Amino acid sequence: MLQTARDRGVKVIGTAGAANQDYLRGLGALATTYGEGWVERVRQLGQVDAAPDPAGSGVIREFVELAGDPRKVISTADLGAPELGVRFSGVAGGAPDALAEAVGLIARGKLHIPVERSYTLAEAAAAHIDSRAGHTRGRRVVVVRAVPRT
Repeated sequence: MLQTARDRGVKVIGTAGAANQDYLRGLGALATTYGEGWVERVRQLGQVDAAPDPAGSGVIREFVELAGDPRKVISTADLGAPELGVRFSGVAGGAPDALAEAVGLIARGKLHIPVERSYTLAEAAAAHIDSRAGHTRGRRVVVVRAVPRT
């Protein structure tokens, strides 16, 4: 999401732990740490015109406060978001267009998707558990291999 927004010319402010600040900057974001005081640190970096919530970290109220309007916030992870007037989108209706855009960005060298770890299909449950722990720089990928027919 960050790399796509940057390619569109959007100024992106991102939060991460102290160890990942340079990583965020390398992706093109203005970076600050999360934790106590993060809202004020974000404000110091610039105006927030919109706020996506892909993680469902319980910060919808703060996103609305920063954006100034719940209609400027969208969540794909917090089912309680609509209670605050925030749009929840769990529908992949735009997925073909998003995939085409991602392929174009990859072809132009503008999108890099790091893989932190690969799992076999038998390890899918472990992949889910690890993913829920968060704090990662890369994706976790479940590799599904075709089973030869006998």
